[in-house]
Amino acid sequence: MTNESKIFDSKIIVLYILDIAGKPLSIDQIVKFCEEFDDITYFDICSYIDSLKTSNYIDENLEENTMIYSLNDLGRATLKELLELIPGVNLHNIKKMINKNITKVKTDFSIDTTILPIKDDEYKVSCYIKDGNDELINITLYAGSKEQAKNIAKNWDEKAEEIYNQLLKAMTKE
Repeated sequence: MTNESKIFDSKIIVLYILDIAGKPLSIDQIVKFCEEFDDITYFDICSYIDSLKTSNYIDENLEENTMIYSLNDLGRATLKELLELIPGVNLHNIKKMINKNITKVKTDFSIDTTILPIKDDEYKVSCYIKDGNDELINITLYAGSKEQAKNIAKNWDEKAEEIYNQLLKAMTKE
């Protein structure tokens, strides 16, 4: 395999990781996905990210002083076309290695909710952020309907970090 071919395959792996993650990822999180690959280093990933960004396959945003990357529509369409070129056995091995590490990435930092029914059309929604084994925040809210509980869960998934930072600022003001 030529060096250019290896780099091409590795860029596809990065696109694939951004696609299956379902949320924007930092370089450190992408590196954790790639821990099983012997021939992909942190510096390689930085180079691939820069190249994919320059080619407009991924988007870069600054959140909480951390650059995060997400697959855009062009990247998603390109990935779909390129995945057909990867032999089935290789794709299976790639998926297996990435799925093995997805748990590590998700346990390092996770935002989630749990909806618990109380009585007819009354629910408790537990919203939390975990960083590794540490629980940064856990808020339980009352919801008067199933729809309201779903909206709380949806909004928490989309805005948890923003809500956490606002609460932290409000709670630490003197």
